Amino acid sequence: MKCTIQVQHFPNEPACRHLPSITLLEPAMHRSPPPRSVPSVQSVRRLLMSALVGFTAMASLSAAQGAEGAWPDRPVKIVVPFPPGGAADVYARLVGQKLAAATGNRQPIVIDNRPGAGGVIGTDVAAKSPADGSTFLMVTIGHAVNPFMYAKLPYDTRADFVPVGIVAQVPSVVVTGPALKGKTLKDLLDMARAKPDDLQYASSGVGTTSHVGAALIESMTGVRMSHVPYKGAAPALQDVMADRVALSVDIITSSLPLVTSGKLNAVAVTGAKRAPKLPDVPTVAEAGIPGYDFVAWYMLLAPARTPKAVIEQVNAELRKIATAPDFRGRIEDTGGEAVSMTVPQAKDYLDAEFTRWAKVVKDRNIKAD
Repeated sequence: MKCTIQVQHFPNEPACRHLPSITLLEPAMHRSPPPRSVPSVQSVRRLLMSALVGFTAMASLSAAQGAEGAWPDRPVKIVVPFPPGGAADVYARLVGQKLAAATGNRQPIVIDNRPGAGGVIGTDVAAKSPADGSTFLMVTIGHAVNPFMYAKLPYDTRADFVPVGIVAQVPSVVVTGPALKGKTLKDLLDMARAKPDDLQYASSGVGTTSHVGAALIESMTGVRMSHVPYKGAAPALQDVMADRVALSVDIITSSLPLVTSGKLNAVAVTGAKRAPKLPDVPTVAEAGIPGYDFVAWYMLLAPARTPKAVIEQVNAELRKIATAPDFRGRIEDTGGEAVSMTVPQAKDYLDAEFTRWAKVVKDRNIKAD
């Protein structure tokens, strides 16, 4: 039981003006509240650990988001393993300009041309560069051909790189000189079957797009032609125009002006659909090789172990770039098509290309000089 003391003042009584009156009130009957349970040391520890784990997770997420938003935090280079002026160089420069603009031009994005050995020299430079988001590599179909064509490479084509995204796809054109008797793909195949190894085709080098495009025709039809490699597309097409070599399977970017000017005859385009720039020219599949689908592709890679946040950020920018009308227009002007893929889609695409060209290289016994 408890007692309550009430204090009263009587201001009108002089003698008691400053003395309080104390009245004893009746005790109130009530139950005392139950005693509180004191948490154990183990419970407190568990609560503290849960809070710490939650805080750490939030801090890690915040740091990852901050790192992603900060790219690029240093100058960036896109290594192009080919000389300036080619399609890979042109597309890399377009992408570099767009990426710089998309990131507020915080850091310069430069193109580093490292030509030589069918792309091997530049690819090796990129493979040995820091995996910190400062280096990317623009590759073509040769990247999927080289590991099967070369006995040894100074890098691991698959393990040393990760796909970032594809930029463009460009069909090739089967072209012949104006004086060649064969005017259709069927004519050319008949000529090749009649005299195996007699019909010659020109390429811009061993393992290049123009080489493997023709090799794929051989692999799918069983015909045998003779390969004449040149140091670049220009001298190869020059000899086709002069009828010193029968044909070439050349990328539309370089062959289109010669076709439209009448210096070369377009027999067929290599993609699955007709080229908008050559709407009257049939595809190879339409002209006699069902299932033939061959395009040059241009893909951005990064050194392995590049932060995933950077890969995803650059991929997202590439997909935005692919939808930009001005970028699409520039690619279409070259006869190509801007392409958008997620990182997993780009990886699947590249894996399929490795599988495809491993077979063709083996079938045609293609080896680097």
